[in-house]
Amino acid sequence: MSAPGTNVEKQERRHKPVLTILRGLIVLAVVILLGFIALQVAGSDDAAEDGVIAPAPSN
Repeated sequence: MSAPGTNVEKQERRHKPVLTILRGLIVLAVVILLGFIALQVAGSDDAAEDGVIAPAPSN
C-alpha cells in the first residue's frame, strides 16, 4: 500500500542526486577492488624478496 497523493515523478527527481552518488561510490569500490587484486597478482615472485632463499644445489 502506498501513501495517498504520492507524486512518484517528484520523488524520483528528489532522489536522483543521491542515487547518482551511490552508483559512483559502487563503481569506485569496484575499481579499488580490481586494483587491489591486480597488485596482488602482479606481486613479486622473487623468493629472495620474500625472505625465502632456496639452498644452492650440491654437486
